[in-house]
Amino acid sequence: MNKPQLFCFTYAGGNASFFDGIEKDLPEFELVKLEYSGHGNRHKEPFYQNFDELADDMFIQIEQRYSGEDYALFGYSMGTIALTEVLRRIVADPAKKAPSHVFLAAHEPHSKAELVGFTDDEMDEWVKDRTIKFGAVPEKLLNNKSFWRIYLPIYRADYSIIGKYNFEDLSLQTTIPATIFYSETDTPRSEMELWNKYFSDDCEFFQYNGTHFFIQNHHAEMADVIKNVWENK
Repeated sequence: MNKPQLFCFTYAGGNASFFDGIEKDLPEFELVKLEYSGHGNRHKEPFYQNFDELADDMFIQIEQRYSGEDYALFGYSMGTIALTEVLRRIVADPAKKAPSHVFLAAHEPHSKAELVGFTDDEMDEWVKDRTIKFGAVPEKLLNNKSFWRIYLPIYRADYSIIGKYNFEDLSLQTTIPATIFYSETDTPRSEMELWNKYFSDDCEFFQYNGTHFFIQNHHAEMADVIKNVWENK
């Protein structure tokens, strides 16, 4: 029998290797670390113009890589939007097997309309400030022009589609159980509880210390939660 699959959706500006750390803690699972167009090993492909394009692409990727066993979805930050849009497509198709569980981390279901209308220069400055604040950039690269020349277009493209996305238009309500990972200093629980609007069974919440990328220091603990949830589903 194949291992259960965990399909992983990464953050804005990220690539599939983001999940390498937690993958080592989850040998019981096959982690399918999805790569967005324009990112990582797909860096020569065009960026998405909206989340419909992203979700359609990820839906196809999952179809192609699905083994037929039980599976779960895991979205981190922007990946939570990608996850919910893909999930909406899955549950709308009666021929598709739904995931047994979803895991959502580091992003509340709020629209980010403030990102709309930025000039490229304004967006670049906003992205730089936010990315550095999140701790996503090693200190030695903070002023590295070559680094920003490569990564700013990726961040800009991702935040552009986040700005266009409206959670009020998300027509998803499901009884698929959801587990929520968060840091109170990053996305307070009061905001994360808004996920209950879309996942009508009570969501289970796990808090960690740290900044937006708390997974970097807590991936082993998060992996234990995933394993326990799976064993008791």
